[in-house]
Amino acid sequence: MSRIYHVYALSDRLKAKRIEGEIAKVDGVKDIRISEDLNEMNIEVDTGKISAVMERVVNICSRISYGCEVKYKFI
Repeated sequence: MSRIYHVYALSDRLKAKRIEGEIAKVDGVKDIRISEDLNEMNIEVDTGKISAVMERVVNICSRISYGCEVKYKFI
């Protein structure tokens, strides 16, 4: 299952790379990419694990980049 999220208050590319690295290690994550402009996150997750994965994603983002928020992008 692939989803796109808006990313708010992500301050720099180095932090984005750290976030991608940590999220990639989360059980159930198949792929993670943050856009070059740091405004979108595309994440592919095993079906049925989205809630648990996204709870971890939110925690990782806020820990690495203070004030960073992730919100689902309705398309």
